[in-house]
Amino acid sequence: MPIVVEAKEPKDYEIWLAQQKQAQAATAKVDVNKTFSLDELKARGEKVFNTTCAACHQVNGKGIPGTFPALDGSKIVNGPKADHLNIVMNGKSGTAMVAFSQQLSDIELASVITYERNAWGNKTGDAIQPSEVKALRK
Repeated sequence: MPIVVEAKEPKDYEIWLAQQKQAQAATAKVDVNKTFSLDELKARGEKVFNTTCAACHQVNGKGIPGTFPALDGSKIVNGPKADHLNIVMNGKSGTAMVAFSQQLSDIELASVITYERNAWGNKTGDAIQPSEVKALRK
């Protein structure tokens, strides 16, 4: 998972790094076969979005015109789940959209995609489960 951080003193960096590793370990322990509610996924997804996606697509989902596309109202975000999953997991060649399949866990991917599909003006009502992401990795 790409992590954005401001410069820190070595001592502060070690504390921050330990906190990040602890948070990742807690996420890794999530049972990918559990069925999460839409609200649970959205809450987790908002956190993932704000730390991983917002720098490009902006917190409001409006993107940066001409550079990073808006997710609010996007045909991909509001279209078939499989297309949305594919782009987030595998990136999009010829663009700045990188693949997140190796950087985010199944629960993080499921959560952030669920969040994007149900945030701002997007109201698909879809809940992407971690088990769906896990199945695509095979």
